[in-house]
Amino acid sequence: MSIITQKPIARIDNQFVYNARYQLSAREQKVILFLISKIDPIRQESLLEQVISVKDLETILKGDAKRWGGIYQELKGLAGRLVKKGIEFSTDIEIGGRKFPGYINWFQGIEPVRDEDGNVSLSFLFSQKLQPFLLDLKEYVAVNLLEVISLKSAFSIRMYQVFRAHRDRMGKYQKRSKLTYDLPELKALLGVADKYNDYRNFRLKVLEILKKEVTKHTSISINFKPLKKGRSVVGIEFEFWDKGTREVKINNSGGVDFDSLRYAQIKAFDRLVAYGVNDGIVLEMLSKIGGSEIQGFEDWYFSEVIDIFESKTKQQEGGAKAGTLVIWFLKKKVFEQGDHFANIMERLQTRKKKLQVEQPDVWGNRMIAKEMTAIEFEELVKKQREQQRKNK
Repeated sequence: MSIITQKPIARIDNQFVYNARYQLSAREQKVILFLISKIDPIRQESLLEQVISVKDLETILKGDAKRWGGIYQELKGLAGRLVKKGIEFSTDIEIGGRKFPGYINWFQGIEPVRDEDGNVSLSFLFSQKLQPFLLDLKEYVAVNLLEVISLKSAFSIRMYQVFRAHRDRMGKYQKRSKLTYDLPELKALLGVADKYNDYRNFRLKVLEILKKEVTKHTSISINFKPLKKGRSVVGIEFEFWDKGTREVKINNSGGVDFDSLRYAQIKAFDRLVAYGVNDGIVLEMLSKIGGSEIQGFEDWYFSEVIDIFESKTKQQEGGAKAGTLVIWFLKKKVFEQGDHFANIMERLQTRKKKLQVEQPDVWGNRMIAKEMTAIEFEELVKKQREQQRKNK
């Protein structure tokens, strides 16, 4: 879908993703995620009107339609449904001894507009009550719309956001993650509290479909198992993991296997080799890097290491400089302590914050790439480009 490649990351507050209750079809969720992806959560101070052309909306809707009733009927139905649909969320306020939920609508208004050239678009304005969940975000999920495109089930899109939020938050601590839901809790989250009373139907029409779609079309693989009390199913346990997540393999020389390197590690590898460091030693240097703040930015880390080294070393000849850098890094551990380490981390944080503000698309890609090998990331990009060509 070419229209979403300009800014394909939708950022949503984690607690909203985990706890909000709503009923939206797959197409309605895709439209909302597309609109959210166009929000700048750092620079915007309020939610602004978004004007989307009929042509772009038709691309989103028609690509996911089993039956097509014509653009007028489809857009009229979409706008009519979305402006009425609401969200239920939990609060800490009690009434009658029980916590009372809050209710807000997705949109303040949706209406047709015409530009100076006579082209017709729809104007969307999110409810201002959604601001805490879409702006000035502290902990949020970054949803890649290019992964959502192929999901046909509304349940797949909803749970993919939950899985992605959890992996973004806990992936560096857990190779595989688990989430457990009571059956009524899960059905309420999926907007089917009053449906699928027979677990067999719920499994076939909801769980099996979302497992198949999420595993096939996104960067996450999932399994689930029923939790029973006696013969009755009372809950569901999901286990899920990033397809590209793997332990970096240490080779016999103490380094890492090249094929297991991530995108930023490959860039760091190329930088160090260009500086004159032997390939095998570079792999050993990469194996010594730890810490979540550096993961996904190993190339920047070594760029800062080299800058500091260049300002301190007295070596002039290229080979001697490369050898001295290796000694400082591996044997003397100069960059793991004191002012040098503090300066590197401070510079790294400054660059990361600047990237997140000025180039959110590139930041989003970095977040995706840090959980995959470079080979897998390239395959994902290739798949996305093929999808874009098909939808042109």
